[in-house]
Amino acid sequence: MIAFIEAGSFGDALADVPNWISQWMDQNYIDGGIDPIGWENDIERYGLSLFWAIQSITSIGYGNISPVTVAEYYFANVLMLVSGIFWAYIIGKIIGIAEHMSVDSMDYKRKMEEMNSMIGCFSPTVDDRHEAAEMEVGVGRVDVVAQRMRRFVSNHYDAKALDQPYGDLNTETLEQIFPAINGLSPELQRLASIHLMRKYFELVPYLSSAYLSAEEQSRLAFKCKFLEMSRGELYSKNPVHGRGIMILRRGFVIRAGSEWIDGVYESPIFATYGTDEPFGVDASLVEDEYLGLHRPAYRFLSYSLVIFIPQSVVYEVLSSNKKAWRDCARWRYLRVCLRKWARDRKFIKDHRPVVDEKWVDRRKLHITLVN
Repeated sequence: MIAFIEAGSFGDALADVPNWISQWMDQNYIDGGIDPIGWENDIERYGLSLFWAIQSITSIGYGNISPVTVAEYYFANVLMLVSGIFWAYIIGKIIGIAEHMSVDSMDYKRKMEEMNSMIGCFSPTVDDRHEAAEMEVGVGRVDVVAQRMRRFVSNHYDAKALDQPYGDLNTETLEQIFPAINGLSPELQRLASIHLMRKYFELVPYLSSAYLSAEEQSRLAFKCKFLEMSRGELYSKNPVHGRGIMILRRGFVIRAGSEWIDGVYESPIFATYGTDEPFGVDASLVEDEYLGLHRPAYRFLSYSLVIFIPQSVVYEVLSSNKKAWRDCARWRYLRVCLRKWARDRKFIKDHRPVVDEKWVDRRKLHITLVN
């Protein structure tokens, strides 16, 4: 365009007026080669200009194309300065990405080596149970369990590679997942926690903004746990935090029935839960001793990330917010009690010889008190 402005044409005048194209024609033009002169040769002229721009940006500078006029010199100066900064930025980014990938890859290899070392210390199973038996009994073959463990490590690595919005997936608290929140003022911490967690609390009726204030939801946010679940894992009670409400951030889970006291599981109940779907909302209200025979159990069908609200935290919230208990939670508590009572009646009818009658009387008394 600079040559066109100075020559006033892309025709023969372009070769007569001093500019970079006319100089190139005098020094480099060969019959049968590229010809930038003429309106019909716009593609060849553009290719020649692009070649000069690329060799200038990459600092190659063959010297076969060079500026002639003042405007061309100024343009070349600006282009080389800007391209130098741009090229340094691109190279820096490439190096940063390569370094990050190398660190993640080394971390993955280290974790997998540690996992393989641990698996090598496993004791062989007594008999040759198949995977279905493993799902029921919870022991299974060594190779099946080892495969699940390796898959868990791989899924964790893949999730980090996808740059999940919740940061390090091994952490458990809001402050650990978002370290920046610790550097904020108390008011900004409150606001940040609400904006991060409110959408999940709204899924649980008695923890929603209809009953809890923003301050109460903020305190609740810092008491939630962020956990990982492996594919095939069976959950009925967290070994550290006990029972509670679980909300999926990633993954898929089905209701696997109810856990009996002797550790046997009922036939699966077809109920599925996907992302942003809570489960255990009603059951977490009921005491462990009352659930007794029929504690809900869930099977994770894929690697899953969950928000876990412990039952103790739910009790703490409801004890300080009588309206949430009175208007919402107690009716859900009663519904669970009635359902369990009805199922126990059926269980007693089907298994009368093995049921402790004193235990049945205690449950009748409990349901009477609830009513």
